[in-house]
Amino acid sequence: MDISNQKRMAAQVLDCGRNRVCMNPNRLDDISEAVTRKDIRKLVASGAIFARQSTGQSRMRGLVRAAQKKKGRRRGPAHRRGGTNARFNTKLRWMMRIRPIRIRLRELRDNKTIDRTTYRKLYMQAKGGMFHNRSHLDTQLRLRGIIKTEAKPSTKRAEERRRLRREAARSIIMPSKLKKGDRKLRRKGKKGKKAKFEKKPAPAAVPAPATTAETAGEAGRKEA
Repeated sequence: MDISNQKRMAAQVLDCGRNRVCMNPNRLDDISEAVTRKDIRKLVASGAIFARQSTGQSRMRGLVRAAQKKKGRRRGPAHRRGGTNARFNTKLRWMMRIRPIRIRLRELRDNKTIDRTTYRKLYMQAKGGMFHNRSHLDTQLRLRGIIKTEAKPSTKRAEERRRLRREAARSIIMPSKLKKGDRKLRRKGKKGKKAKFEKKPAPAAVPAPATTAETAGEAGRKEA
């Protein structure tokens, strides 16, 4: 059964090459009866003729690489291309730094925490790069007495964490942090321990007993 003409028309209808045209082997009779492109389109719509997926470049390796870079990997010196400003624009870096500071200053001005003169002064200081971030701004305002420290409500979990930290610090306390009295007691304890393990002095050597000849001579001298 010659269906080369139908294959040619199917390639034109599907807009692909002849090698990509696939035909259902169970419907070859219907395909052989197709004469016009209209018939081919009906067969394509019914699924008798379809185009094989074109071979392309896999994105799997690229997706894995992107996922690793998102985690912070593959960003060492060997993977860097371009200067610092090319990788992270200076303008963008400045915008990310200054906008939260200006929003914070606006909030303080609207809440009447600072007046307009103080706001303008702090605004110009922020413009000059005096504050690194919003947290640094709040620290500076607390030190200047402009805003008061707000006590955060402590939770049970935070209190338990503090208690455990205190106990851990007490268990590994260093001698330099002890008081004078505690240091003396500690030294005495060390000396007492050392005394237990000190070697006892060796006993004095006992003189050897004299021989029988020497004793007999001494007895004769005494009698004379």
